[in-house]
Amino acid sequence: MLLASSHSGSFFDAVVIGSVLSQPIHTLTRGDVFRKAAVAKWLRRIKLIPVFRGSEGRENVRQIDSTMQECFSILRNNGLVVIFSEGICVNEWRLRPLGKGTARMAYQAWYGSDPQLQNLTVVPTGVNYEHFRGADKRVILHFGEPIRASEIKTNASEYEKWLREFNALLTERMGQTLLEIPREASDHDTEAQRNAYFAACPPPKTNALLNLLGQIGRGINRPIYRFYAQKTAARTKGTVFYDSVLFGLLMYTYPVLIGLLALIIGGFTNALAGLAVFVGFPLAGWLGNRYRG
Repeated sequence: MLLASSHSGSFFDAVVIGSVLSQPIHTLTRGDVFRKAAVAKWLRRIKLIPVFRGSEGRENVRQIDSTMQECFSILRNNGLVVIFSEGICVNEWRLRPLGKGTARMAYQAWYGSDPQLQNLTVVPTGVNYEHFRGADKRVILHFGEPIRASEIKTNASEYEKWLREFNALLTERMGQTLLEIPREASDHDTEAQRNAYFAACPPPKTNALLNLLGQIGRGINRPIYRFYAQKTAARTKGTVFYDSVLFGLLMYTYPVLIGLLALIIGGFTNALAGLAVFVGFPLAGWLGNRYRG
């Protein structure tokens, strides 16, 4: 199955999609982030697939074919591949014009020589964020009506026309999965539309005790979170990667940091105190993020 996803949240989009599916996803990702060998090795381990553009250099043409064949190998074995059909990431609430990558992949699968790929379904996927900066956001994920080869009426011999019809249909169905707010909308209108859309995803029910625990949890973790947030903001200034980098840093290094802190405190006091730190900090962080009053 090929998941044709919107792309307003950078790498975080794949995290959201993968979090609700029972089987692993393989995500097509811009090839330039694979330049460093150590980074590339890690990205490959978390099932990211580099995708290159022929317009970025003739040497990429062969790599494009290699990427396509890798995706087909996954799809042939009933795997899930995520492709960001807009081609670029912009933090905004609207669908951008689609690139041709999804259409080309569907065309090659449906009209290629491999019968295992000819029943491929393309599933429009919309990832909707309440905002694009930091924690305390609601996210709504929609999977739209799948697209099958029989729905495209243009003859396969008319390649460019076929691609245009496919993209028109995909645009329509992706639009049905997304919150779309015009660029020219005022701040007031934008907030009103967001509130109306996310009313379907209300915050968790709370009370005075849970609000107090939330405040304590945020207070305990605030120095750590502020350190990460400031470093991330400096490193991602002028880009759309803030949320993705912040989440990645917290996910991979926060447990290590808390583990070291627990060992230090446990070493100077006792094992029970160390265990309290190891369990208490993450629990406090969870309460702080969930219960905000």
